[in-house]
This record gives sequence, C-alpha cells and structure tokens, in this order.
Amino acid sequence: MGWLDKIFGKKEEEKFEDTKMSLKDVEDFLTNELKKKFEPLKDSAKKENSNLLAIANNLQEQLKVLENAPYSTNNEPIIIMKAVGSRKSFIEKMKSLVKQVKKPMSDNMDSIVDFHNETAQMINVTNEHAVKEYVFMKELFEKEADKAIDCFRELVEADKRLGNVIKEFKESNLLRAQEIVVEILKLAEEIKNENKTGELDKRLKEMTDKNNKIGNELKKLLDSNEWKEFLNMEKVKDDIKANLQNKKYQFIQSVSEVENPLKKYKWSVKNKILDDYVQHSFEAILSEDPKGEVFLSAIKDIKKKITEGEIELKNIEKVLPAIEKMIEENTIGKILEEYSKLSEELREQEEKISLEEISRKKSDLEREIIELKREMEEVESEKNRIEERRKRMGAEKDQKLKELENLTSVIAGKRISLKIN
Repeated sequence: MGWLDKIFGKKEEEKFEDTKMSLKDVEDFLTNELKKKFEPLKDSAKKENSNLLAIANNLQEQLKVLENAPYSTNNEPIIIMKAVGSRKSFIEKMKSLVKQVKKPMSDNMDSIVDFHNETAQMINVTNEHAVKEYVFMKELFEKEADKAIDCFRELVEADKRLGNVIKEFKESNLLRAQEIVVEILKLAEEIKNENKTGELDKRLKEMTDKNNKIGNELKKLLDSNEWKEFLNMEKVKDDIKANLQNKKYQFIQSVSEVENPLKKYKWSVKNKILDDYVQHSFEAILSEDPKGEVFLSAIKDIKKKITEGEIELKNIEKVLPAIEKMIEENTIGKILEEYSKLSEELREQEEKISLEEISRKKSDLEREIIELKREMEEVESEKNRIEERRKRMGAEKDQKLKELENLTSVIAGKRISLKIN
C-alpha cells in the first residue's frame, strides 16, 4: 500500500485463499449442506401439510352441510334441476381434492415435491369446474356454497405456501450443484467410454501394413518379366487395332476417289452393296462383299461406260487413271482381305491375353488396395468423429466444473477451487 493510500485511508483489498476440493469432497460437502438445509424445510413442509389437512377437514364438513342443505320447491323447476345437479358435481370434485390432500406425505424431498405438484394440479382442475358450477348452485345454496368456496380458497393459499417453501429450497443452489455433479460424472463416464481411438489406431495400423504389403506385391508384379511380356502382348494388340483403323481409313479414301462415277453408276443398277460402298458402310461391306468382288465388277463396268461415253465426268483425266489402278491392283479387295486377316489376328491376340493370369492378379491387387483405402477412410472418419465428440464433451465438462466451482463457492461462502484428476 502506498503512503497516499495510508493518508486517505484506502482499504487494502482482502485476499482470499482458494480451498482446493476434489469432486468427491464437493459431493460430501453438498450432501451435508443439504441435510442442514433440509431440516428447516421439512419442518415448514410438515407445518403447511398440517394446515392443509385442517383446512381439508373443515372443507369436508362444509361439504356435508352443503349436501344436506334444504331448498324451497317454490322455485322454477329448471332452476332447481340446474342447482341440484351443479351441487352434486361441485361436491364430488371437492371431495376428490380433499382425498388428495389427505394422502400421506413422507419426510423426504421427493415425497414433499410430489405431494405439492399433485395437489396443485388437482386444485387447478377443481377450480376450473367449480366456478362454473357455483354460478348455478348459488341460486338455491349460496350461503352453504360460499362457506365451501372460502375453505377451498384457504386450501389454495396453504398449498401456495408449501410451494414457496419448496421454491426457496430449490433456489438455494444446492440442488443445482448436485445436479451438476451428476452431469459431470456422467460426462466423465461417457468420455471414458468414447475412448475407442486406441482400437481404431490398431485397426488403421493393421490396414496400413496390409496395404503396404499388397503395394509391394503389385510393384514386384509390375517389375517382373512376366508383366513386361504381358505389356508387349498388349502393345501388339494396340498395334493391330491401329492397323485396322488405318485399313478402314484407306478404304474410305480409296472409295472417295471414285465416288462421283460410282454414284452415277449405282442409279443404273439395283445393288444394295453399291449403296453401302457409296455410304462407306464398312461393316456391312465386310459381310456382304468380303473380297471386293462386287466392287471390282462394278468399277470395271464403270470404266467401260466412261470410255464409251455413257458416263460423263468433268474431271475424267483424274478419275480414269484412279479407276484403272484400282482394277489393276484390286485395291479394295486387298484392303478388305487385309482387314479380315488383321481382325482374326486381333481376336487371337485378345483371346491369348484373356488367358493370362497376371492381368487378373494385377486387377485383384488394385481392387484390394482401393477397398482397403475406402475402409481406412471410414476408420479415419470414425476416429475424427469420436475425437470431436470427446472434445465437445470435454469442453462441456470444463464449463460445468466452472459452474460447480462458482455455486459451491457461493454455498460455502469462500472461494472453492476444484481439483480434478
């Protein structure tokens, strides 16, 4: 403290020393405090319960008076009928309430709270109907009904006082503190039960080891001479496919050179195969004219008709030499024959490849790796989910511990610091 503070009388701040308590210490402390706090509550509750019983007995007597009260028959029949009917209903409901109030109430807190809640509920139900019935009943029994109503009102006030006793106890922080202790213990147990990441880590390691093993098998397979031979077989297959595509291109290119005279010629003859040639329907021609004989016959006839002037062409000087070369070398026939031969080679090569076990083995290994990766991702997701849940529960537990520290400090009248293992 500075010298100015001493002159002007500034008070030195009071220092509090934290009292460290374990969760078990807090439980024991709260249990003892509840016992001390509950004794006056129990006495007050018993007192109010006695008042309720006395009022209920008085109400029971007033109901007997009301039940036996005479009435004049000079009144209108409709008034008599309504008043007598309402009296009967009113008395039955009040008797049910009296029966509830006379139920035994034990000394423990749960019994006191249950008694009050059930009585309050019965009061609400009785009040809702009694007001309506009183309107008709008072025409003939106003004096007796008013006395019963007054007893009912006294009973309502007595139950409210019992409710206030319970409310005061509940607002003492003791019950809330005990609830938090239970919540903390429950969270701690849940966090302990959620500790499955060790098992998941074990599974992940096993799957990783298996994945590495399969990966090494796959690498060994891909480095083997057997696989290199298989790749050569695949290359041969791809080369055959490329040659087939090239033959198809040569066919289209060759037919295109004589397309104009072929179009004019096909109008003079009815032949579907020639239509397929004009349309470059390669697959149809392979089955219908596999040696190009129809085409060769037609192209010879076209040459004759051009020479004799039956087919006129603007670029005859280019087309005629192409036709002559096509006839001389049987271009289309050779292309079709070579294509068929290559197709057979491709079929044999694909059949040969299909018999190779190494390809299936590679596919099986790759499939295993993909499946393992999917399973590992699922385990990782499960592990992350558990970790996130544990973090959330841990944060919730810390928050409740802080709340418990504050409540316990208020109850104890000194600063409490929780020491949790």
